[in-house]
Amino acid sequence: MKLYEYKCIFICGLGESTTRKLNEYGRDGWEIVAVNWCWHYFKRVVEK
Repeated sequence: MKLYEYKCIFICGLGESTTRKLNEYGRDGWEIVAVNWCWHYFKRVVEK
C-alpha cells in the first residue's frame, strides 16, 4: 500500500514566478492534485 503526504501552499502571482515555484515542487516529488484560487494542493509518495 502506498502512503502519501500532503501539502497546501498559497501561491499568489502570475506568470514566471508561479511557474518557477510549481517546478520547484515538482522537482522535489510533489504532484499537484487541486487548485482553489491561490491555494495549491500537492501530494507525494512517502518513502519508507
